[in-house]
Amino acid sequence: MLKKLITLFIICVLTLTPTQITGAEAKSQRWNIYQTYTIESEGMPVFTRPDFNSNPAFELQKGMLVKPTASIDKDGFKWFKLNNKYWIPAMEPGGVVHLSLNTNYDPKKIVDLYGILDQPHKYAVKLTKYPGAIGKIETYRRVNGHYELNSVYEASYRKDGPKAKYGDLKSPGGPVVRYLYRTTYSSMNGWDKSGNKFGVYKVSFPMPHDALPYLLDGKMSTYQYNKIPAINYHGGMFHPHPHSMLGADILIHTKAKGSLGCINIENEEMSNFYHNDIMTENNKEIIPFVIYDEDVVAPPTGQLF
Repeated sequence: MLKKLITLFIICVLTLTPTQITGAEAKSQRWNIYQTYTIESEGMPVFTRPDFNSNPAFELQKGMLVKPTASIDKDGFKWFKLNNKYWIPAMEPGGVVHLSLNTNYDPKKIVDLYGILDQPHKYAVKLTKYPGAIGKIETYRRVNGHYELNSVYEASYRKDGPKAKYGDLKSPGGPVVRYLYRTTYSSMNGWDKSGNKFGVYKVSFPMPHDALPYLLDGKMSTYQYNKIPAINYHGGMFHPHPHSMLGADILIHTKAKGSLGCINIENEEMSNFYHNDIMTENNKEIIPFVIYDEDVVAPPTGQLF
């Protein structure tokens, strides 16, 4: 038994970045099912049974929210069950915990769930949505760690509310920092009145947090979920997010091309946005993208958060 516990402990140390709490704090922790908890570990593995020797089915990211449906104590570990199917280690011997009771969750507060703001970047973009499927895009330059307003554009999209599934004609939203990247490989490219060609900016949708509710509800397979990375970046280039039941290929592009869930800017302004405003290396730079939905009070113009 001692050998087995040592082995389990080593696996946990290698795969998780847990939080250490005192024995008294561990005893006072409210380990109640049907409460909402926040994941505290980076790349937290999720298993099909409460056993570290089994192969993880997928991972949860730090900051994701889960609501357990059952719990079990096994070999000195406390495990939580998700959707009556998957298991996550909630607590280890000695008071090491991997999630915390979420008592201050605000579905309207935007958080940097994937460390997008920690990625090297010179720009950031903010979209404020208003009722009636209209919006305002603000671009920012990052100077000495601060964001300075650069330009403001009128924007439009098809329907109010954050995108939830393929074909709903809505654009992405929700309380998480997303990102953009520049690409010329699109059928939605445009030409300005001077005949200059310009491309589009691709929105990071879907991301794992978009897909997690579908996975836990049994509407998406672990294979489909695992194909959706937070940042799909390989070999010095970005690669488009895979098509899924949630959709894909969401862009910021010229309004002259219409929209099926994308975000549109008037043609001449889109040319300026692409050529003069957000001047990134093609396909190689992440641009943080902060979206304030219609039911969220956004900061004033000139303030990213």
